[in-house]
Amino acid sequence: MNSMASVETRPRISVVIPAYNEEKYIGATLESINQAIAAYRQSHGHAVEVIVVNNNSADRTEEVARAHGAKVVFEAKNQISVAMNAGARAARGEILVISFADDRPSPNFLVRIDEAMRSGLYIGGAAKILWDKQSPWVSFFNALGNGIRGLLGVSNNLLFTSRETFDKIGGFDERYYAGEDMKFATDLKKQGKREGKKFCVLTDAYLLKSTRKFDQFGGITLAFGLVVFLLCPWLVRFKKACFFWYGGER
Repeated sequence: MNSMASVETRPRISVVIPAYNEEKYIGATLESINQAIAAYRQSHGHAVEVIVVNNNSADRTEEVARAHGAKVVFEAKNQISVAMNAGARAARGEILVISFADDRPSPNFLVRIDEAMRSGLYIGGAAKILWDKQSPWVSFFNALGNGIRGLLGVSNNLLFTSRETFDKIGGFDERYYAGEDMKFATDLKKQGKREGKKFCVLTDAYLLKSTRKFDQFGGITLAFGLVVFLLCPWLVRFKKACFFWYGGER
């Protein structure tokens, strides 16, 4: 029986994955999540649902997702923040987790997220990242990203929080075409301060991130783009400026 098969009881956790033309990657991602679900069901006995948001794909993304047991919802507007909010609206879980179609979570991520949320200490959080390939450019971006995340006191990878808190924050800011995950993380941290709770960065669970953008665009182009966005952060509100996230061969 597929570990993501639907069950009668309300799921404890919903994993939401926005996906646009991701047929090459989403199968491996869902296989990783299936393994984590099996481990979580064995140790905790709770149900988990996985929702893939078909963000107007022109390939077999939806077919591959269904073949791996995921529930698929359709969102016509091709925008990451809009797709994630659509997935959250369809979710039934007490805890919402946001992942991406080309990133693979560790087998223990559901267990660790559940434990963090049950502790009552955390408003939500995210996980540390590892990369599926290494190169000087990947190392540079990893160090820079860790520095920014450390400065802000948040992480934007494998975000999780309760359904209630997600709704309080208002979900992902749909004015953003990119960077909506970091905006959500900082909003989540602010909400935690209001409630006397911390932002949790899981150190014993991780997200294995894809380096495909380095293959598609090259390190120099990505570095130039990063500088532009740091100097002109308002550009994240314009889709054409965010071609790293919406363009390129998939």
